[in-house]
Amino acid sequence: MVTDDGMMIPDGLSTEQVNQVRAFASICKATDGYSIDARLDLGTLETRPEGSISDVLWYESGRLVGFAGMNSYGDPSEVEASILVHPDARRRGLGRAMVRAVMGECRKRRVERLLLAVPQESREGVAFAAAMGTRHSHSEHTMDLDVKRIPPYETIHDPVELRPAGAEDVPVMAAIVASAFAGPVQEEEQALVRLMKDPTRITYLAAQDGRPVGVIQSADGDGRAFIVHFAVRPDMQGQGIGRQMLLAIVRGLQNSGSRWITIEVETDNRNALALYERCGFVTVGATDYELLELPRVPTAPELLFDR
Repeated sequence: MVTDDGMMIPDGLSTEQVNQVRAFASICKATDGYSIDARLDLGTLETRPEGSISDVLWYESGRLVGFAGMNSYGDPSEVEASILVHPDARRRGLGRAMVRAVMGECRKRRVERLLLAVPQESREGVAFAAAMGTRHSHSEHTMDLDVKRIPPYETIHDPVELRPAGAEDVPVMAAIVASAFAGPVQEEEQALVRLMKDPTRITYLAAQDGRPVGVIQSADGDGRAFIVHFAVRPDMQGQGIGRQMLLAIVRGLQNSGSRWITIEVETDNRNALALYERCGFVTVGATDYELLELPRVPTAPELLFDR
C-alpha cells in the first residue's frame, strides 16, 4: 500500500528495498555517530516468516527518507519498533506519522505491547519518545565480542555439548526456558516453534552427561551473528554451564565465518553481564525500550455504552 505522502507498508521487503534500508541506515549512522544495525536486524529483513508484522517505509522523490523496522521475537503480542528518519527530513512529523502507522499495524494484529527502541546516545530519540507519551520499560546493553578477550580453551570434566535441536526437542527446551525466566511453558513452546522456522536461526540444545541443561540460539545476517534465547536450567546454574555454552557457540560462529558476534543483556542483569564480559564481550551501546500504550478497540457490546 502506498499513500499520497509516500508512505509504504509492504507485506515484505524486496532485495532492492533491503539494500535501500541498509544504505539509509549508513547515512543516519554517519550523521548521528552511532549505529542501530543490531536493532534493525538488517540481515533478516528478507527472510522473515510469512505473516510477520510489516515494516513502514517513507519515500520522497524516489528517495527513502523514513523507515520503521518492526520485530517480534517469539512473543507475537509484543513488537519492538526502531524509527529512522533521514537527517534532511527531520522535524517535519515523519517520525510521528510512522509511529501512527506502526500502531495501526499493531492493532490489526492484536499486538498488546509496542516498545520503541531508543539508543541512549540519541538525544533526539529520547525527546521523541517523551513527546509520544511513552513509559520506560527497560534498558539493554549491546555487547560485541572482542576476539582478543576470549579466554583460552580449557579441558573440562563433564563438558557440556551443544547439538542442533529439532521439533522433538521443543517440549524440553520450552520447560528449560520457562523455568529460567519464570514464564508460561505453553507460550515458550509456541515461541520456539515460530523461531525455529526462521532460516537465519539455529537452535541448540545443551546437554551434560546426556541430561538437557540449556538452550541457546544464533541468528545470522550480513555477517553479524546474534546470540539469543539463552537459558540454563535454574537447578544447574552457577556451575559454569552457561560459560561453556556461550564459549562453544562463539567458537562455532567464528569457525563458520561470522565477522561480528553480538549479544544483548538487560542493564540490571548483573550476573549475565559479568558472564558475557568473562567470555570476551564488551559493551558497545545501550538501548532504552519505551512502552507506547496501544488504544484498545472496544468490542461490539461495549460500543453500545460508548457516549
